[in-house]
Amino acid sequence: MEEKKPMTLIMKFIGIDDFSCPTYQDQHGRFWKDINLGKSETPDLYSTTRNDLDGEPVSHIQQEYTFESEPFRRSPYEFQYMMLSRLQSDCEYFLGYGNRSVTILSGNDPQHHMDRMKELWKELPADGKPEWLTWEQLLNYEKAICNEELS
Repeated sequence: MEEKKPMTLIMKFIGIDDFSCPTYQDQHGRFWKDINLGKSETPDLYSTTRNDLDGEPVSHIQQEYTFESEPFRRSPYEFQYMMLSRLQSDCEYFLGYGNRSVTILSGNDPQHHMDRMKELWKELPADGKPEWLTWEQLLNYEKAICNEELS
């Protein structure tokens, strides 16, 4: 009698759960969580409780698997993007509902705040500059925040 080889699972990335776990679904509808949080070269996949999208990781995958496309990997610049986004939000608040209160900005200093934003933006690779904040927009924030501060 010929032994059947188990079918290779094909994983499709479906998103990040509330606990930052990249989540995959195989061709049979089962969910798998990467407990490495997308930070390593190879995902460490675990099934979920009750095959629930929001379930806890339970059992390490035993079957052979492959990915529909490249597995999800976090950007090594994730922190810079998050900080830049936060500092941009502070600029928007400062210029709007914040009534230009410097206590909103880093170090309570408009120029320090803008210098930090520029530093973070420059740390990003040329092919990874944020579409949501161009260098020109950054300079416009600086002009609006710092130059009027001098007046």
